[in-house]
Amino acid sequence: MERMLQEIPRSGMGIHELIVEAHQDVRKDRRSETRYPFFRKVEMNAGGEAPCVAFTREISSVGVGLLHNVPLTPGEVELSIPSKKGYSIRIRTKILWCQACGEGWFVSGGQFVGTAFVDQ
Repeated sequence: MERMLQEIPRSGMGIHELIVEAHQDVRKDRRSETRYPFFRKVEMNAGGEAPCVAFTREISSVGVGLLHNVPLTPGEVELSIPSKKGYSIRIRTKILWCQACGEGWFVSGGQFVGTAFVDQ
């Protein structure tokens, strides 16, 4: 099936529409902790299952946003997050939600529930 593309005037209306959508999403978010953009490849272990790879989207002092290609069931996982100093930080994280965000991709939100350990 061929898709029809419609040209958007160079006035930036298409980009403006996306910015308005993003702003509305931010206004709906009532979390009190400051979140920081944070893109990093992480390893995720979920109780006896084979480890899988995910990517962080953002991080705060209490949690992390993830992007991955497998659906996650709410519950605890262990994340291994590499630092730029050459070691990884392992921390138990409770996945609170997961939703599809495209063909085969998912976003999720997790709350840190354990003590972080350095893996050297």
